[in-house]
Amino acid sequence: MIVLFCDNRGMMNIIEGWWFQMYIKKQLLLHRLTYDLMYKDHWDLIFVSANRNEYWLEHANKGRKDIVRLSLKQLDWRRDVYQDMLRAEQQYEQKQTRILAQPVDFHHIYISDFEPVDDWYDLTEQKTEVKRTRDSFVYMLDDEHRADELIKIQNKVNATAFESIQMPDNVIEMEQANAYIQHNIYQLYQQRQKQKEGLFQQAKPFFTYVLLGINVFIYFLLELNGGSTSISTLIAFGAKENMAIMNGEWWRIVTSMFLHIGMPHILLNMLALYFIGTLVERIYGNFRFLLIYFIAGMIGGLASFALNPSLAAGASGAIFGLFGALLFFGVTYPKVFFQTMGWNVIFVIGINVVFGFSVPQIDNGAHIGGMVGGFFSSMLVMFPTYRRKIIQSLGFVLVLCSTLGLTFYGLQNESVHYDESIITQRAQNYIEDERYKETIDVVTNGLAYADDFNAELLFFRSYAYLQLQKYQNARQDLEEAIKMKPNFEEALYNLALTYRQMGQTEEALQTIKKAIEINPEASEYQKLKETLQQTSGA
Repeated sequence: MIVLFCDNRGMMNIIEGWWFQMYIKKQLLLHRLTYDLMYKDHWDLIFVSANRNEYWLEHANKGRKDIVRLSLKQLDWRRDVYQDMLRAEQQYEQKQTRILAQPVDFHHIYISDFEPVDDWYDLTEQKTEVKRTRDSFVYMLDDEHRADELIKIQNKVNATAFESIQMPDNVIEMEQANAYIQHNIYQLYQQRQKQKEGLFQQAKPFFTYVLLGINVFIYFLLELNGGSTSISTLIAFGAKENMAIMNGEWWRIVTSMFLHIGMPHILLNMLALYFIGTLVERIYGNFRFLLIYFIAGMIGGLASFALNPSLAAGASGAIFGLFGALLFFGVTYPKVFFQTMGWNVIFVIGINVVFGFSVPQIDNGAHIGGMVGGFFSSMLVMFPTYRRKIIQSLGFVLVLCSTLGLTFYGLQNESVHYDESIITQRAQNYIEDERYKETIDVVTNGLAYADDFNAELLFFRSYAYLQLQKYQNARQDLEEAIKMKPNFEEALYNLALTYRQMGQTEEALQTIKKAIEINPEASEYQKLKETLQQTSGA
């Protein structure tokens, strides 16, 4: 029999050596699991504690999002475990700045020497009070249960990283392996961060600021030349007007992109252009951004021409094209997209679409057409560091088909060729310019599509007929206008003048009396009545 005697100091050295070996072993397991999740299963490292005893990793796939939290904490009681996991989930929730954050499943993995003393198994799967945590799972990786727990984790998160965990035999090899894996974790993290950052640093914004300056300059130019809400001013400066486009003024599709109607319109569009434009220009580069902007704006303008009869102006189609470019970025880089801006972009687009369909004045054709055009044009230009000829060829075909299809449909869709308010304004402008034949033509073409301004259009055409001394035509239009609006005093006055020119004095006198009943204060009505009475001898 051999008896080994050991004093207190020796016993302490043995204990400390054993504890150090166990600690290094747990650290190595922590770092090995972290690195394998990052390298083998492409999880993203999102948090490291200051003492490197806790790592958080994130992974999103097929509509679900998982957070794995690896920790070396030794928790002795169930209450401590629950409070620790609750604190971690609340910390994660507080850092979520996105408007729509995807709910997550939290996996708390404790690499410890032993399990909590009291019964903690109800924590293995449950719902916590944290809003954005869907389900919480707890795993205890002590020596006794480590293999079984690793299998559970692997099945839960669908990872291959836990299939084979081999540990070195001695402390020195453990320390070396631990240092090596920590270095690899850092290197892999830095490499991925540079790749992500590189996607948003293709160019410094330049054309965004140029476009901002041009739009603001033209807005003030409008204000100095009749006002940005004046229909005649907007038409003169190149707003989208279907009737003019039908007459060959296709350049309005482009010029309308730089006109804005009122201060709120220019402010909202320029804010959107500043925030979205700079981001898209950083992602796609300067000239690709410019192509996306103009292609989307033109497709949006053509969609407005094909679907909306009203006068239209604004950069909204091009700006929605930039949203389309971000969506294409999301399709190409879904992981980065949803980690950075994805849900916010989708939320903002959704709000704009709903708002657009709720407010009649908004040109939804331009918005949706621009967004689709932006998506297709992004396929065409692709990214500076990522090109695919098949996708680019498909993008070219889609852009071409969209352009030709909307143009053809717009030319065939007669219901949107004329807007009665625009026709009324144009007829008035023609009369002011003494262009009476053009007045007759524009009113004649537009009457077939008028609902609310029929009487006004007939009145303008009758005035043109009067100036051309076509009294019979003028009389017919005025009589028809008065049938539609019996209290149309201006039409009654002109009809009285027309009767007078045609020698129908009695009819003229009865008509002007009706006008006087409506507006007794009008001096010209009284003068005409007196003249007619003298002529008739009444």
